[in-house]
Amino acid sequence: MDILNSPHIPPSLIGALTLYPFLFSTLGRMQAVKNILPPKADTQKQYHLCNKIVASVHSTIMTCTGLYLLLSVDWSKNDISTYKTALTPFLVGLELGYLTQDTAFEFYQRAKFGVGSNLILFHHVSVILGSVYYLYALTINNPGPYFIGMLSLMNMSTPILHFRWVLQSRGRTFVNSRLKRFIDTALMVTYFWCRIFGNWWMGVAIGAKLGMTWYEAPKHIGKKFTITTTTMFLMNVVWWLILAKQWLRSVNSFYFTKKIAKKAE
Repeated sequence: MDILNSPHIPPSLIGALTLYPFLFSTLGRMQAVKNILPPKADTQKQYHLCNKIVASVHSTIMTCTGLYLLLSVDWSKNDISTYKTALTPFLVGLELGYLTQDTAFEFYQRAKFGVGSNLILFHHVSVILGSVYYLYALTINNPGPYFIGMLSLMNMSTPILHFRWVLQSRGRTFVNSRLKRFIDTALMVTYFWCRIFGNWWMGVAIGAKLGMTWYEAPKHIGKKFTITTTTMFLMNVVWWLILAKQWLRSVNSFYFTKKIAKKAE
């Protein structure tokens, strides 16, 4: 069997492993990209910027394709968790390819700059393992548009996260502005909707099809799907709690601490 026609290795996986690094290197040579950050920005900052642009491009593709998948599938199918569509392996392969090359960049960053995030590394490795398992499952039982479409929508909050980073990197004017609080709020709400509510809605939709409650549904869709979705749900809750803590601290310091300081004067 041709390896590119095998459900183990969809063409999107090969494309992500080659095109995303090419995009990264191209961005690194563009003066317009370098001008986004202040002139004093060091090499590490420029590296981060290119990496975040690639991440935002990938997230946009995943979100739009996942949304199209969910809007175009035949929801009258009885087995919404397993029936086959052409876009399912495309999305899984694209996500796996992106995360694999981004994990390589994470190790490169640690080696070159001596910095890195253990939480991001753990997240990437966990999702890579889950994606590999999904690709293996494609040869036995297709995960279906229901799971892959909803999981793809989890990328929706990523461009907001990276846009905030760019604005923060441009100076304290943004850090001390109402715009930052607005973007922080938009990020927290979007993250909750696409990553936590979306996971919960998976259980609701399957439960409605099977005639049971949302928390009973995972027991009837197979261990491989239950373990993966449950693990991702718990990881997303932890990430969201971190965002919520940062948001509360930001809002408190901007709206309340300032007022107390002014009254004291």
